[in-house]
Amino acid sequence: MIKTSLRAFMAAIVVLVALPISFAPAAHAATVPSQGSATQLDVGNWNVEWFGDTGTGPTNEALQQANVRDVMAGANMDVWGLSEVVSTSAFTTLVSGMPGFTGVLANNPIVTNGPQYYSDFSNAEQKVALVWRSSMASLVSAKVILTSQNSNFAGRPPVEFTLRGTFDGATRDLVFIVVHAKAGSTQDALNLRNPASQALKSYLDSTYPTQDVFVIGDWNDDVDTSITTGNASPYANFVNNTARYGFPTRALSLAGVASTTGFPDFIDHQLNTNEVNAKYIAGSATAFQPQAYVPNYAATTSDHYPVLARYNFTLGGGGGTNQPPTAAFTHSCTNLTCAFTDGSTDADGTIAGRNWIFGDGRTSTATNPSLTYAAAGTYPVRLTVTDNGGATHTTAQNVTVTAGGGGPANVIINEVLANEPGSSTAGEAVEIVNTGGTAISIAGWTVRDGTAVRHTFAAGTTLQPGKAITVFGGASSIPGGIVAVAASTGDLNLANSGDQVILRDAAGATVQSMTYTSSQASSDGVSINRSPDGSATGAWVKHNTIGSLTRSPGQRANGTVY
Repeated sequence: MIKTSLRAFMAAIVVLVALPISFAPAAHAATVPSQGSATQLDVGNWNVEWFGDTGTGPTNEALQQANVRDVMAGANMDVWGLSEVVSTSAFTTLVSGMPGFTGVLANNPIVTNGPQYYSDFSNAEQKVALVWRSSMASLVSAKVILTSQNSNFAGRPPVEFTLRGTFDGATRDLVFIVVHAKAGSTQDALNLRNPASQALKSYLDSTYPTQDVFVIGDWNDDVDTSITTGNASPYANFVNNTARYGFPTRALSLAGVASTTGFPDFIDHQLNTNEVNAKYIAGSATAFQPQAYVPNYAATTSDHYPVLARYNFTLGGGGGTNQPPTAAFTHSCTNLTCAFTDGSTDADGTIAGRNWIFGDGRTSTATNPSLTYAAAGTYPVRLTVTDNGGATHTTAQNVTVTAGGGGPANVIINEVLANEPGSSTAGEAVEIVNTGGTAISIAGWTVRDGTAVRHTFAAGTTLQPGKAITVFGGASSIPGGIVAVAASTGDLNLANSGDQVILRDAAGATVQSMTYTSSQASSDGVSINRSPDGSATGAWVKHNTIGSLTRSPGQRANGTVY
């Protein structure tokens, strides 16, 4: 075991703090609104995809560094756990471009065992790091842990950082463990993540039975079910121990939110001990999507989204309780005209200002604006709200605008009822909606589950603009007053344990598909629906979370018939 003397440790800290002074920050490429709060602890984790590597990941290294800096500095979190940092010089430049922050990379000499475990491949190894607001806390210690599990962590054992600061009016230590687990959906990859998870839990159980601990980073697997098909999550040992641990990000997994740009799973998590979990501000965990502010985000910056959460640790010596508002809105579009309804909330009682930015360049500060678009299409809409303490929060979604009697057809899967009411599988249903402005023939189109074709639409079947057609498992369950058909094979065969629904056109090309989990299909008679209802890119959520109804096949989520 390599030990670092106190004198060497303090000397290295001096070097670490001094280094950023010699670097001038580069020009900003993107303006990212603050996601943080003034007085509470904001924690983010982010896989920055081969950061600083000239041969892998985004090809424009200067642009990637500028974008990563702009996202981190703009989002204004207090602590960041990073993974896939390759270049030490790129990391130093990153931190130097964030005034008021400091950071430690895993191979820094002040990290016990860091150079030993994070200097492979001629120092081109993927490394984890911690970046934090220097006025908030100072570094007490940093060390690589679970070195005996080096292989199971794919050569990237976790690094533990202890920060000391004034929280809730008293001096206390917070422990941040940054992880980057073995990647891949193969059985071999899962066979490494499983023992790594068991070792991590054993370490936390024995080392920190009553302490404030955050475990953040790229876990490379989900916490509802594994990304390795047919297997339980390797982190079920933490999920099932609710008395001691909590994943604030698990709610995002259950809601079908993705934490990467290319896959539907949520694999970047925050895990807390129960002491920290009691401080978690419910609903604050989010996969922040910088593509609303960073052009070509996935190609230029990272294939992962930053994951953010807030904790009710009062920073400094105490003070105010100002919390940022939660931004939310819904929309309704008819014949190029859209009405937007602000559903934002503010824990402090008053929202002082609103700023809407619409995809065609227009802006508004109205509470519930309405505007007419020049042409049909899908437009990004962003709402930023500011409370009377100056804190802001932003939400964005794509809004599909159609023209009555014109514009292309756009067929989507909008609702899936996998867990039918009662015990007759005839009640299973898949609702398909044409959100475009033109009728379309869907003759010969098929609806599949993850195994086989379950329905083929008959010759002459046409889906009108703004209308829906619903496929039920059997004719006996089709209610009156809606457009619906029974599955041509006699059954939809949608598994409550999780499955896929795939819509293909007559040529066999996939029009749209969705994957749901056992948690999403866990309630009898509760369907899985787009949120917002009718949105081609909306998240998949349980129907009873977006309205008073538990299901609405053949109807809009509010119960009105298409």
